[in-house]
Amino acid sequence: MLGTTLLAAKEMPLGDMLFIIVAFLVLMVILKKVAFGPLTKVLDQRADKISSDLDGAEESRQQAEQLVEQRQNELDQTRQQASEVVASAKASAQKQGEDALAKANERADSIHQQAQADATKMKADAIAGAKSEVANLSVAIASKLMQKELSVDDQRALIDAYIADLDHK
Repeated sequence: MLGTTLLAAKEMPLGDMLFIIVAFLVLMVILKKVAFGPLTKVLDQRADKISSDLDGAEESRQQAEQLVEQRQNELDQTRQQASEVVASAKASAQKQGEDALAKANERADSIHQQAQADATKMKADAIAGAKSEVANLSVAIASKLMQKELSVDDQRALIDAYIADLDHK
């Protein structure tokens, strides 16, 4: 077959050959303008679109990373604030407990002091009552022993002197 093509080329006149070459060149120019030009333009546009899509994807990735970092920082801050709130609540509860304990202790001390004061008053009243009873008994005994009645003022003076001697001993 190759041999027949070469034979055909040797037998082809020069005018036909020039016509074929010129037609081929014109066809190439037409193809370049009609097919190759728009095709390369479409391919260039496609390459530009892919490049811009890649750039957009990279930018979106960077924005996503920044957003993740920002959210992580906010989460850390929120955790720290929550820890501070818990610590503050614990401190407040402890202070309230200490205040309540201090008030309870103050109240207990107040009750204790009041009880001591009441006991001291009751003791003094009991001693005064006992003094009065002792005085009356002493007067009764003394009057029976002496067989005479002492006046009330004499009795009181005698009792006070006796109690004074008891207090000094």
